[in-house]
Amino acid sequence: MKASATKPGLHWVFKIFLGINLLNSALLFGAYLNTHVSPNEWGYLYFLGLGYPILLIIALVFILLWFFVKKKLMLISIITILIGFNHLRHFFAVTVFQPTIEEPIKVLSFNVHIFDLYNLEGREKNKQEIFKFLKEQDADVYCFQEFYHQDQSSNFQTKNEMIPLLETPHYHERYTHEMLDKKFFGVATFSKYPIINQGEIPFDNDPNNYCIYSDILKNEDTIRVFNAHIGSIRLQSDDYEFFGDDERPKYLENKEAGQRILGRLKRAFEKRAIQAEKVAEQVAISPYPTVLCGDFNDTPVSYCYRQFNRYLYDAFVESGNGIGQTYIGKVPSNRIDYIFYSAAFESANFTTHQVNLSDHKPISVELGFID
Repeated sequence: MKASATKPGLHWVFKIFLGINLLNSALLFGAYLNTHVSPNEWGYLYFLGLGYPILLIIALVFILLWFFVKKKLMLISIITILIGFNHLRHFFAVTVFQPTIEEPIKVLSFNVHIFDLYNLEGREKNKQEIFKFLKEQDADVYCFQEFYHQDQSSNFQTKNEMIPLLETPHYHERYTHEMLDKKFFGVATFSKYPIINQGEIPFDNDPNNYCIYSDILKNEDTIRVFNAHIGSIRLQSDDYEFFGDDERPKYLENKEAGQRILGRLKRAFEKRAIQAEKVAEQVAISPYPTVLCGDFNDTPVSYCYRQFNRYLYDAFVESGNGIGQTYIGKVPSNRIDYIFYSAAFESANFTTHQVNLSDHKPISVELGFID
């Protein structure tokens, strides 16, 4: 039914829906813009990037709606989506044909959430499940974030058990926290191939986050592997209570808590931007073919993501499928864990592993040198 033929009352409904559609398109353009503007310059624009999946769904709903009401108006959302098509590719991947790679290098990245250390009753079982999963994957390089290791003899061993289990005698570790009894927390890279050089990228704005790089020698080729844990939000236990549970959501019950969380998010956006820029600077001057793994705590429609996407290929986009959500904690999120690689490589069989052994899902990919 055309708008001109509608009754006066319906005409206002038509105008309201058209206005909402135009507003949604404007917000989507804002989400696109946020990938180019540092949150330290325009912080609140960043929330539009966080809301990109919802804005995209609304745009798709309007395409369907206008198909039955006034087909020409479908162009509003169609053009908006096409302008940001690259962002759609970063959010939803389709890979029909996977290349065959001879002698691939399998890389796995996993935020292990300190092996569920504080769950005293279930931590040993969960740790062994993680070990079993890692052994089955048989990767060549493992990059861990929120890695936990205890230096002295302990009834909760991690590194010392993993080295022989995974057959990774070469490792590079950097701990941001030294707890009591020589217990450590940070990032670690394990490799089946020799590590011939190591480097670190500290973050002045948050010593709890860190990036390391390891120069790994395979045959006659040197590969620089970056392992980054970038810009955690640092939500506290009372912040998580704001989200409630499946039976009792609390989104609308505590406005003060909501405002506090928005403040934490904004500060985290600003912090990540500086950290991502610093890592990207080192990626850009790497003398070797590069792989970048990590928990970036940010979505593909973000300023942080673009810092790396400018120089490297996203393994999920190039050889993955689906949405690829990696964070499975209480806070609503999607893909925040990544493996990037430089133009010297091609990728195959990117996988987001459907296991619930942490608050993150592990990811892996096979890489091969391009002749």
